[in-house]
Amino acid sequence: MDENEQFNVSAPWSWNARHFVERGCPQTGGAEFLLYSDTRVTGDLEVTCHPYVVTNCFGLPQSGRLAPVLALYLDDHFPVFKVQPMDKTDTDGWLNLTLDDEIACIISLVAGMRLRSAGRVRSFKEGAPRGTPEFYGHHVPAWTATERPIYPTPQQVSMESLDGWMDRYFALGRAEAVTLVRAARQYRDALWVADTDPELAWLFLVSALEVIAGWEALRDAVPSDLLQQEMPDLAADLLEAGGEVHLASVASRLVPIVKATARFMSCVEKYLPVPPPVRPEEYAQVGWDWPNLKKRINQVYGYRSARLHGGVPFPSPLCQVPMTSGAALDERPSGIAAAAGNSAWLVKDLPMHLHTFGYIVRGCLLRWWQTSSDDTSGEADTPPVAAT
Repeated sequence: MDENEQFNVSAPWSWNARHFVERGCPQTGGAEFLLYSDTRVTGDLEVTCHPYVVTNCFGLPQSGRLAPVLALYLDDHFPVFKVQPMDKTDTDGWLNLTLDDEIACIISLVAGMRLRSAGRVRSFKEGAPRGTPEFYGHHVPAWTATERPIYPTPQQVSMESLDGWMDRYFALGRAEAVTLVRAARQYRDALWVADTDPELAWLFLVSALEVIAGWEALRDAVPSDLLQQEMPDLAADLLEAGGEVHLASVASRLVPIVKATARFMSCVEKYLPVPPPVRPEEYAQVGWDWPNLKKRINQVYGYRSARLHGGVPFPSPLCQVPMTSGAALDERPSGIAAAAGNSAWLVKDLPMHLHTFGYIVRGCLLRWWQTSSDDTSGEADTPPVAAT
């Protein structure tokens, strides 16, 4: 890499790590990180995709306690980082995550498990092949377990189920990688708080879908053209008031919120996963035909908007532990109606439980990721892991 070439940080750190390998930057060292979960990992397969290796720590989460379940090793090829130019505000690649926690977010999405990095535990420099222990920045994540979870996650996942995901991550372009990590972070954070703050989990899950819905709608669009198409009268007024420059300036700020609900619903319809493989009794299932799901997901989006913009809490039954009917948890509240405090809801206004919506969100994100990486790499149409 040319020493005079600017270090473009408008991408996930974890994506850039591979980018600099491909650009021929020399290795300057290495690092090892521990990732914590309440889900056990089985198998001894090493998931390798230079400059990363993910291995099983064989940690045993017990009694709702987190354990180090995965070790992440990185060969460091980063060039010397100079201060980011500060002549303008630039948040195109802003994620507010460390490299290792970006990877944890992606694995969380792949496996459907809670996963967070606690930080570095060992550094490797030339002349020290065994590495140097480094725990001063290592902080075990805080998490509160509950006896009856609102959103159950797998008790165990296999290393084999994680194989291949890194290749698909690095097949993405810079902007797509940012989009994936942002969405995966929302999903991971939803899992993390689901049992203690289910309302926040609902918001995180809707936001995860909005990330890819916005990317889908705007990636090839010219903001001023889109505003003229969707709001022609306003676009005409802006042109008259300040010309093309004024229209372009306003459109770049306004277009991301124009017809947000329609974009959201279109994205879900396009990437909707197949029904869950194990389902409850029929009366507790959510009908998987799109007309029925569209109505229910639109209700979820409405509750999310009411919570954000009006301070109206999500319906209490959607934030409670689901009943179990047959082989699986109920996908939606059943009965005629439900009440809590001074309020009541007819069952038709209770679209689905949190874990059901989470299944839909994860499936949509995985299918979007699959399609995006296929478009870039030309690989076969195989998802990184089935949505379970």
